[in-house]
Amino acid sequence: MIYVVTHKNISLKLPENYKIIGVGNNSIINEDLHDNTGDNISFKNKNYCELTALYWIWKNSNDDIVGLEHYRRMFLNDNIGEIGLLNEDEILFILNNYDIIVPTLFNNKTRTVYQHYVEDHKKRDIELAQNIINSKYPEYNISFNQVMNSKYEYGFNMMITRKDILDEYSQWLFDILFDLENKIDISKYDEYQKRIYGFLSERLFNVWLKYKKYNVKENVIANILDSKEKILDRKIKKIHK
Repeated sequence: MIYVVTHKNISLKLPENYKIIGVGNNSIINEDLHDNTGDNISFKNKNYCELTALYWIWKNSNDDIVGLEHYRRMFLNDNIGEIGLLNEDEILFILNNYDIIVPTLFNNKTRTVYQHYVEDHKKRDIELAQNIINSKYPEYNISFNQVMNSKYEYGFNMMITRKDILDEYSQWLFDILFDLENKIDISKYDEYQKRIYGFLSERLFNVWLKYKKYNVKENVIANILDSKEKILDRKIKKIHK
């Protein structure tokens, strides 16, 4: 099942293997499910962003294949000239040859991943995250430094993979983030910076991928609420990049 995260009412035509998951303390009337059921951290949504949906999937989904996407960022199929989301058959075909589907690499150009983070957010926060990794998962230290010194990263906390792989990642990620919560006071952060754990996890996802060495399939994403012309143009540029 592919879970499409939203914090507001949306109208989307989705394939059968997709469900809309509402997150946080939001009044959403047309979601298929909400992240405040079962074992959940829905109340942390303002700080964890789409990760409250990731947590819900980890703890509550029994599907063999799972994915996390956004209402305004979704994986497209490879057919030039067609606006279509990855359907179940296409996903299964890809995952027969790859371990995980991720967005195409983002190029920070003049900035490393570390520079990008500290210029846009709080330097101390990512340094504390590194300290936790060094303490709890020292085997990841080399991968952390490699990612931070690179100019490329997979963004948006988006993926499609086997449930056992998502579970493995979630166990690692939330162990780090829950520990980090006890070391950071965000009470004086503005509303944007309070989304700290969502921002940090985008970088940590890359660290985890670097260490695990899973066979990754990069896939084009687009905002399907954009115009047809804009989506097709983005698709063609990405496929022929």
